[in-house]
Amino acid sequence: MRIDKFKTTKFAGVYWNNCSFYLVLVLLLPMPAMANMKQIETTNEELRRSRPAYINVGFGFGSSNFRDFATSPLIYSGVPFYTSLSHIDRDQNRESLINLAYSFGTYGIDYNRQQSESKVNSFSLNYLELFQWKKFCTDKRNIKFGGQFNATINLRNNEQLFNNSEGVDFISNVMGSVQTTFDLRQNKNTTRKFLFIKYKVQQRVRSLSYTLNVGLINSSYRNGFAYTSPSAPLNNDEFFAGYAFNLFNGFRINSTLDYSIFLENKNALQVSYLWDAYSTGGSHDTFEMASHVLKCSLLFRLK
Repeated sequence: MRIDKFKTTKFAGVYWNNCSFYLVLVLLLPMPAMANMKQIETTNEELRRSRPAYINVGFGFGSSNFRDFATSPLIYSGVPFYTSLSHIDRDQNRESLINLAYSFGTYGIDYNRQQSESKVNSFSLNYLELFQWKKFCTDKRNIKFGGQFNATINLRNNEQLFNNSEGVDFISNVMGSVQTTFDLRQNKNTTRKFLFIKYKVQQRVRSLSYTLNVGLINSSYRNGFAYTSPSAPLNNDEFFAGYAFNLFNGFRINSTLDYSIFLENKNALQVSYLWDAYSTGGSHDTFEMASHVLKCSLLFRLK
């Protein structure tokens, strides 16, 4: 009886030791995975903190046209002034941009000896996120893809339209984006000759970037045919009476071409060409606008 009891006790002890071993093993297994996750999070945080950041202040002018079928099929043309302020986080792997833009100008028509002017103020907000597409990248070419949210408000005034003189348009778009950047840096100081004139080319970091955005979800909030609503005669003057929200209606496409020269103090000079075209859709009350802008910018390095 003692021998059996000894065997049972010994067996129970071995069983308990095995259970303890496996329990400790199960508890320790997630530790490498957790360590890897923490390492990845730390790496991402370090990349985010080390990613160069800039404040971009830009000024420019351009050529723009619009047509509002709700009031007239005629095309108004103008040369508006353009200004923008943006914050950019950018490196080879990722780019984030928040941009505020404002343009204003007078648009006019001269048709059949009749002239008409419309004053237009446009406000835009852009938020862009891009990620590197490593499969198609090389040492001198970097390709990123992502998306952009674009919101635009147009304030238009044309006194010759009388009751329809005031117009407000709200345009918003979710867009797919792709960007190609070419590295044009000069790695060393060189001497070149043009005709009989010699000149030095200093070491410089330069880049040429092209971004294309295509609307995927397009929406607008504006009045229907003619701006006049029955609210004024009814002593209920509501400016947005008759306005309607249209989703998945219209289109938008725009692009940006940037040539950047980085200075020794890590700031940069940039010359850009912006093109934008959109339509609200619809049958008889469509609003269309297209613009070309030449912009010069100063990029101030934050980190």
